[in-house]
Amino acid sequence: MLVKCKINSIKQLVQSSSNDWIKKHFMKIYPYGIQLEQHYVVHAIQYYHIPFVYIYTNDAERFPYPYPLEFFEVVDARLSKYFCFGEIQGCPISSSLDPIITFKEWAENPDFFSDLIDGEDYTKVAQTYKEKMEIEFFNPNLNISEEPAAILDPKMSWLFCPACTESWEVKTDDEMTACPSCELYYHNPFIKKGGEES
Repeated sequence: MLVKCKINSIKQLVQSSSNDWIKKHFMKIYPYGIQLEQHYVVHAIQYYHIPFVYIYTNDAERFPYPYPLEFFEVVDARLSKYFCFGEIQGCPISSSLDPIITFKEWAENPDFFSDLIDGEDYTKVAQTYKEKMEIEFFNPNLNISEEPAAILDPKMSWLFCPACTESWEVKTDDEMTACPSCELYYHNPFIKKGGEES
């Protein structure tokens, strides 16, 4: 799932949001850390009064942050193949559990997010999924080559990188694939492309 930021200031929030709950609870702390028109890969979807999406605000972040879905335009609504349904602790002062759609380890552990903030092992799990989900569908944030990779052998799924002349076998059904030498990203020509903005 890919979203694009459409609200990143208090002024925009006041002008565009009709949700009183958002205005009451997020006027002082949100929006923060997100860039207007920037694309973000969604790593979890939670419902707590309103829908939230968890995104990494930059590559250096250790874990994703929750933002109201209303702050974004949904560019690609397809859900990750790693997603499943679960319930998590929605609020520290509440004993109720909120529905969440995310990767298995998070969906099955109501305390995963708090453990993620405190624990290195949980961070490694989240980072592993981050790397997988960044290339699962078309992602304009990647360093994508303007020239397509050449197909050397369609039967064996081999590609040739025109930038550095490296060749490699594509062993994935992800929409993006990277040259192992220069790390430029290419559309995977062996599957149907989708999710691109026209």
